[in-house]
Amino acid sequence: MPHPSTARRAARHAIRAPERWLGRFETTLPVGDLEQLVRIGPEEPSAHDFAGLWDEVLRLYQGGLHPAVGLTVFHRGRCVLDRTVGHVDHQPGETPGAVVELDTPFNLFSASKILTAMLIHALAEDHLIDLDRRVDHYLPGFGVHGKGHIRVRHLLNHTAGIPDMPTGIDLVAALRTGNIPWEALYDLKPQWEPGRAHAYHAVTSWVLLQQIAEQVTGSDLQTLLRTRLIEPAGIEGLTYGVPADQVARVAKHAYTGIAAPRLMAEIFERNIGVDLDTAVHLTNSPEFLTAVLPSANICGTGRQMCAFLQLLLDGGRAMDGTRVLQTKTIQNAVTDVTPVQLDGTFGFPIRYGLGVMMGGMRFSLFGLNTRGAFGHLGFTGVVVYADPVRELAVAFLNTGKPMLAPGMVRWYWILQRLTMLVPRGRLPWRHG
Repeated sequence: MPHPSTARRAARHAIRAPERWLGRFETTLPVGDLEQLVRIGPEEPSAHDFAGLWDEVLRLYQGGLHPAVGLTVFHRGRCVLDRTVGHVDHQPGETPGAVVELDTPFNLFSASKILTAMLIHALAEDHLIDLDRRVDHYLPGFGVHGKGHIRVRHLLNHTAGIPDMPTGIDLVAALRTGNIPWEALYDLKPQWEPGRAHAYHAVTSWVLLQQIAEQVTGSDLQTLLRTRLIEPAGIEGLTYGVPADQVARVAKHAYTGIAAPRLMAEIFERNIGVDLDTAVHLTNSPEFLTAVLPSANICGTGRQMCAFLQLLLDGGRAMDGTRVLQTKTIQNAVTDVTPVQLDGTFGFPIRYGLGVMMGGMRFSLFGLNTRGAFGHLGFTGVVVYADPVRELAVAFLNTGKPMLAPGMVRWYWILQRLTMLVPRGRLPWRHG
């Protein structure tokens, strides 16, 4: 029997070995002088060590997986952390571009779904959309192939049964420009009875939600988002894409980390419609960055996103007191959730509200012990969420796109440390 100290050394080696082995195949970026790359915005003092949390972010950045990283945290309605580090554009093997500034727009990717979902909820509050209506009530012709029982609610909580992109169309062009043919979605055949199970719908259901919103209002989605939510909330920014003259300012993405395992790559391509490398390149294109994709291309800063999340935490009131949404509208979105079960797309347990991902005690994208928190993940490491019991609004933005890398452990540790930093309170909700 080996001596205990020998066993401990062997165990430590076993833990380190995968990281050492994987690191040989990892694509990372060289890191420059941090003093020249860090930007710090106006921050209010706090009893919690948010500056220490930023030290963890810098260690993540120094791992070379991300051209740029930003973290903004609101606690009890005050901005206690607002910082960025890195470059607007830094591709593997190329010279990095300009330094990311605090007003540099980041693409939220799938975290865009929160804003699209809350816009749908706003239109329901205005009695323009009924979440329990069948989709073909708004979109005649959609109900073919057994889709007649799919309701608007099913589109929001990923239970519609049509998670995969249609075939037979130019998916690269469709995703690059946002022009996805409606008839291709109408021809989809459901994989299960609506409401019976959930599997992440990365694109399909959100394109349908866009069409419903535009049909019932006669307005385009960009205008609806601005006039119904963003302007009343007093937020500058958060738009689908950016104006053409602002494309160069948007933080660009780089494919880093390790080549995705075959199964993971197949799941991604089936759900999104293109492979990971193609997705990264097309999301940097001017066409994508000026298009309207309801599930994938809202651009803004961490402070802007946290301001929107704070609106939700405050029960629908903007910081100036303007009523933007009814509290019950927000509560419905985050309390009508799917049961705990394996997601049919990702293969791990996840719960969805009506347009948001939900936190949990044992498994959560926002860290353990985050029951009641709600938000969304964005391709592949963007995370935005609100935690009512901790009174936190968080925007953790980054531009590296690793599907797999040892450094992603530190990414999750940052989220976990944040939940440990701020204790849970007793109030289940902050009413505005």
